[in-house]
Amino acid sequence: MSGTQPKHKTTWNDYQERILRVLTHIQEHLDESLDLEALAQVACFSSFHFHRVFAAMTGETIADHVRRLRLERAAMELRSNARQVIQLALDAGYEAHEAFTRAFKAAYGVSPVAFRRATGPITALAAPSGVHYRPGVPLTTFNTTHIKMKIMKVITKKIKPMRVAYLRHIGPYEDTRQTWIDLTTRLSAEKQISKRSVFIGIGHDNPGDTPAEELRYDACITVDEEYQPKKPVELQTIAGGDHAIVKNCPVGKIKEAFQYLFSKWLARSSRELRPAPSFVVMIDAHKTVAPMKRRVDIHMPLQPKRHVDKSDQMKIEVTTLEPRRVAYMRHVGPYREAYRTWQNFRERLRKDGLPRRGSVYIGVPMDNPKDTPEEKLRYDACVTVDEKYSPGKPVRIRMIAGGDYAVARNCPIGAIAKGYEKLYRSWLPESGRTVRKEPSFLVAVNGQEIIPPGFGFTDIYVPLEVKK
Repeated sequence: MSGTQPKHKTTWNDYQERILRVLTHIQEHLDESLDLEALAQVACFSSFHFHRVFAAMTGETIADHVRRLRLERAAMELRSNARQVIQLALDAGYEAHEAFTRAFKAAYGVSPVAFRRATGPITALAAPSGVHYRPGVPLTTFNTTHIKMKIMKVITKKIKPMRVAYLRHIGPYEDTRQTWIDLTTRLSAEKQISKRSVFIGIGHDNPGDTPAEELRYDACITVDEEYQPKKPVELQTIAGGDHAIVKNCPVGKIKEAFQYLFSKWLARSSRELRPAPSFVVMIDAHKTVAPMKRRVDIHMPLQPKRHVDKSDQMKIEVTTLEPRRVAYMRHVGPYREAYRTWQNFRERLRKDGLPRRGSVYIGVPMDNPKDTPEEKLRYDACVTVDEKYSPGKPVRIRMIAGGDYAVARNCPIGAIAKGYEKLYRSWLPESGRTVRKEPSFLVAVNGQEIIPPGFGFTDIYVPLEVKK
C-alpha cells in the first residue's frame, strides 16, 4: 500500500491521532517514568500490542524515542546553562556520569564537556518520525513516510481455541531451538505428537523494548483434552476468535511481517486489536526443511468485527429518550485532551465496582470550539448509574435530559465533526425542527472494552424542541 491512499482514511487518521497523543504526552512528561501501561492507556491501545504499534508507526521503540528526546534536551541545556553534567545525566535517566557520557558521545560524536565548549549549531539526531525535543512548541503531527514495506497478503479468519502443551524459553528469540528439541522429545516419548499436531511459537515481548536476556517465548504443540503434562511442560489455551493472518511467510521475513501488520494493515483495516498475544504457526513443522527456508503463518488477534451497514452510517433519525442519571468527571481544556479525564475516571469507576452490565458511556461537550477559547472548553465524561450509586469527589452526579433527539448513528470516531456538520447544516434546516437549549452528547457504540472511547463508532445526540 506504499504510495497509495488508505482504504479507510478515517481509521488511518484515528491511529495517527492516537499515536500523536502519546508523542505529546511523552514531550510533556519527559522527567517521569513513562510506564508502558500508562502510555498504552493514553493511546487507547491494549498494552499487549501498544509497543509494536508505536514502533511501527514512528520508526522507533518507546525506549529509544524517550532516550533520544532526553539526549536532545541535554544537548540544548549544555549550550544554554551552566548546570553540572551529572545533573543533566540524572535528568536524562542515567544513574552514572559515565553511562550518560557514553550515550551522549555515541549520539553526538563528542563528550558532553566538549559539546558544551563547541560553538557550532546543534545537529539534529536521526528521527524517522520527525519528532524532536522542542520545548514550548506544540506537537501537531509526525512523519510516517518511513513506512515503506512491501504489500503482504493478509486474510482475516475466525479460529477455534487451541489447547497446547508448552515450554517457556527466556532469552534471545534466535536461541529457542533447544527449547523446541526438549518439548518435542518429551511429547514424542508420551506419544502426543501426530500429523495433526500444530506447532506454535508465542513471543511475548518486543525485542526493541526488552533486553534480549529477558525475552519470553513459548514453544507450543497442540494436545488433546485428556493429556496431562509432566513438569516442566505446562498447559495453556490459545484463545480463538478473529485473527489477521499473514499466510506462508518466510522465517526471514517475520519481523517485517509484524511491522506490516501493526502499521499499514491495521491502521487501514477498520479493525481493533484484542488483548491477547500474537503467535506464529509453523506450517512445515512435519517436513524436513532447511531452517531458513521454513515458512509460518503469523496470527494477530482482533476484536470481533462490528458489522455496521454503510447505509446506517451517519444515518439521522429522531428518537425520544427517558432522563438518564450519570456519574461524571469534568474536563476543562482542549477537547482532544479529554482522554486524560477518561483515564482518571476509569480508575475511580473500578474502585466503585463500575461499570456494570448495561452501563452506557456518554461524552458531553458543553461548549462550541468556534466560540470558546480552547483552554476554557468544558467536557463531561459520563457513565450511567442507578439511583443507589453515591459517588465521592471529584466524581459528581448529573442528569442527561430526556425528550426528543436527532441522532446521527454510527459516526466514526475520526469523523465526529462531519457528523455534527451533517446534523446542523443539512438535516436540521430540512427537518423543520429546532434545537433545544440542552447540550448535545456522544454515546460510545464501542461497548465497554475500550475506555476512554477511542476507536470505532459513536452516536451523536442533538436535543430538539417538542414538535409543534
